[in-house]
Amino acid sequence: MIKGIEKRTKLAMSISIFAILIMAFQWSIIDWITPLLMPFLIFLVFIIFLIGLGFSLSCLFKFKQIRWLAIVPLATQLLAFVIIEFVPFTKLWVNVDFHLYKSQRQEVVERVYSGELVPNVEYNSSMIALGSEYSKVSMGGNEIQIQDINGLKYVFFFTFRGILDNYSGFLYVPDGGDPINFADLNEEDVTQIIKYADNWYYTSHH
Repeated sequence: MIKGIEKRTKLAMSISIFAILIMAFQWSIIDWITPLLMPFLIFLVFIIFLIGLGFSLSCLFKFKQIRWLAIVPLATQLLAFVIIEFVPFTKLWVNVDFHLYKSQRQEVVERVYSGELVPNVEYNSSMIALGSEYSKVSMGGNEIQIQDINGLKYVFFFTFRGILDNYSGFLYVPDGGDPINFADLNEEDVTQIIKYADNWYYTSHH
């Protein structure tokens, strides 16, 4: 380790790794701590990162003794910032989630179409609470939403279940259907629709 700034270098590395991990797995974390608490966690990460940045900057006073090695802690945190800012963690996570659980979601859709899975949530007649065997296919409560539109059945799996009308997830669209017909996805200015495979779309509304 770098002589004279060992602890501050370790701190910079630890904080950088911590911040990157939080941002990389934020959607899984949201499902665990709920959307209401996530802003507080992000704020905490920001404060910890700033504190670490202060210690990293203090290493520059050692520049005369150890020369360019003094910038290692600061460079570490700046690299972490660049990674957090420019690596599309959300897009990567959505891609992995889609391919990882596609077969399970397809199985759920087939059970919905066969009539084996029907709405069973008291407060919402369009929701189906899934069993523990499908614990990863729909976040924010392990529930899916179905909607019959013009004789076609749409099935929605949450990847983010926010507050009020903020949500995102994978939508199964039957042959002959259109994703903009589901719920409020026809509101172009606040909606994103991306086709992932035949009959499957990633959608979000905010």
